[in-house]
Amino acid sequence: MNRLRWWAGAAVATVVLAVVAVYALGIPRRSAFVAREAPKACDLVTRDSPLGAVNGCTPLGRRTPPLGDPEGTVFLLLETERGPAAVRIDYSDTGRRPFTARAVEIPTWEAPGISHDTAERLKEAVNQRGGLQTRPWTVSGGA
Repeated sequence: MNRLRWWAGAAVATVVLAVVAVYALGIPRRSAFVAREAPKACDLVTRDSPLGAVNGCTPLGRRTPPLGDPEGTVFLLLETERGPAAVRIDYSDTGRRPFTARAVEIPTWEAPGISHDTAERLKEAVNQRGGLQTRPWTVSGGA
């Protein structure tokens, strides 16, 4: 019976440490931030884009990594005057205002939830533009 109590105590301690670690890393706060800001992501990139005027924007998904920077990511499919583009917005400094959001064009394999036909359209547009827009541009916040 002593062993059972020891293992039960160890299991409870492990669960408590895991929960404390999740909150200490700020995952719930960052996840809530990304969930709140993701619907506004299209507005951020339609203001200023090196891909030209944005005619349409479709959210593809979001992600909150457990560690490091960026603190949150939103994926978008843009219809621009220079063709379609898959874009990732990386959020940092989410604990203060203004937060920083930087956008960058991504390859098709990195864009979640797109169809094969959409991937082919994206590849063709990237080739016509002469390659991916790999230099990030600031869409909100810091320099």
